[in-house]
Amino acid sequence: MKVAFDTSVLVPALTPALPAHAAAYAWVRAAAEGRLQGVMSWHAFAESWAVLTRLPIRPAPSPATARDSLASLRKAIRRLPLDGSAYDAAVDRCVERGLRSGSVFDALHVVCAERAGADLIVTNDVEDFERLVVAGGLRVVACDTPPETIAKRFRR
Repeated sequence: MKVAFDTSVLVPALTPALPAHAAAYAWVRAAAEGRLQGVMSWHAFAESWAVLTRLPIRPAPSPATARDSLASLRKAIRRLPLDGSAYDAAVDRCVERGLRSGSVFDALHVVCAERAGADLIVTNDVEDFERLVVAGGLRVVACDTPPETIAKRFRR
């Protein structure tokens, strides 16, 4: 099973102080243990770094700590580049659905996941992503759903 990771999962997976940490970390751990293939866009990397460096927690992660935390994901989650056509596709997806503003960033995650052949995208923002996926394609799964529950449905 190939799983795309959204920023809303990556950040809590790396931040024990956040309420969603245990659920998010379970997904990253499943990828690290080879129970699923994890992918994310380089956009997710940059977006996660931005969020990590502005978290309202004490002590606040430094820019270097945020970078190093994200680097720790390299063995578990493969980073995928986005070319210009991916940005065009993300904007087109938003235009087709009448979406505005930051929805384009979620659309970038979806386009990347689709191009990578991911079975699903795991997120804490299910409604935001469900409005962007193509019917019958990429599935959107809530982060608080245990990976083992979903993995049973995707055994190949």
